[in-house]
Formats: sequence, structure tokens, C-alpha cells
Amino acid sequence: MTKPLFYQLLLSISVLCFQNSKAQSGDLLIQQYGKADVENMGLRKWNYDLHILPNFFNTNNRTTKGKLGISFGGTVRYNFKKSYGLRTGIDIQTLKYAYNSEEDQSEDQLIFLSIPLTGRLYPTNRVKIELGFVYNFLLSAKGDHPTNTKEGAVAYPDGTFSDSFGMLSAVHYSVWKRISVSLQYQFQKSETSPLQRETNYFNGFLLGIHYTFLTAKTNSN
Repeated sequence: MTKPLFYQLLLSISVLCFQNSKAQSGDLLIQQYGKADVENMGLRKWNYDLHILPNFFNTNNRTTKGKLGISFGGTVRYNFKKSYGLRTGIDIQTLKYAYNSEEDQSEDQLIFLSIPLTGRLYPTNRVKIELGFVYNFLLSAKGDHPTNTKEGAVAYPDGTFSDSFGMLSAVHYSVWKRISVSLQYQFQKSETSPLQRETNYFNGFLLGIHYTFLTAKTNSN
């Protein structure tokens, strides 16, 4: 089993366990979900939020180790009458990782403009489940290449890294009124030359804090 599939399976199991702990039975959850309505949850058709997400990404290369990065941006959501909706937005996402060998302990830093397109389900007032796609436009890529004799990181040549396409899954929990937290798993990849040490395959977790604005306060009951 590959790492992305393992992480997705782990996240799905966590979601199921969390839901089961909050519901009296599976049948009851299905009944509640079937009757749920975003208007009764205190949600409007259009919702907006700002968020910040510390992240921890790594490559699929065994000779690298992940490092803490940061993502931040905004989201617009459209909720249908029943308990589901669509989300898109813009994020600036900084990925960091380091090579982990005796010959090479340099660090790379990549910055992407990420645009997600996901579907959201609202099984309860507080819990949201999300699954969808994300496209990442490369803004910059720099690092301490082993052959770099200059002080500090330098930009990689064009073509070393590229735009990438990926998928994400997430669980959101409303903490208080307009504030919620989330745990997200994401992977992204594009073609990579077999002749270079760098890869265009990344996966990692993001822990988010979200603030909803320009909308009605969500019902915390």
C-alpha cells in the first residue's frame, strides 16, 4: 500500500470513528442526515472564510524529511438546500523539506498558489466532511543545492519543479460561532525527469483555523 492511500484510509477511519462516537447508532445518523438542511443549521447559501494552516509536507523520496510550512488564504462556499455544498478559493502554500543523507542535507522551499474545488457534507451542525481536487500553480522554488557555493538558498532553474494536480480530504469541526478547526490530508504530483534528484510528488497534513465572515453565525447547538 502506497503512503497516499494509507493516509487516506487512516483519515477515513478517523472520520468514521468520530461520527460513530457522536451518534447513537448508524441508522440514527442516516435519519438525521436525510432530514438535515443547511438553513436549519444557521448557514446561508453563500459563505466566506479566512484561514491559516500550518502544514507538514514531504516528498515520496525516502532520502528527504518533511519540515513545517504554512498555508493561508480565503474560501467561498455555496450550500445547497440540503446538507451539502461546494467550495473553492485561493491559498498561498509554502512547502519545506530537507534532504537526509551524509552527502546532502540541503533544504528546499516551494511556494504554490493553490485553487481547490471540493464537495462538502454536513452530517451534523458542528462536523463537516470534505473531499475534492486541488490545482497548484508554482510561484517559486529555491533551495541549497549541493553544488551551490553561494551563501543562502538560490532559485532552481525553470523546469525543475512545475505546476501540479492533486486531491484533498478534510474534516472540519465548529468550535464556537464563526470559528472552526480542520485536519486535512493532501497530495499533489506532476511529471518529473528521472535524471534529477528533485521530485514533483508531495503529500502532507494541514491543521487549520478558520474564521467565517459576511454570513449568519452558525448554530452551535
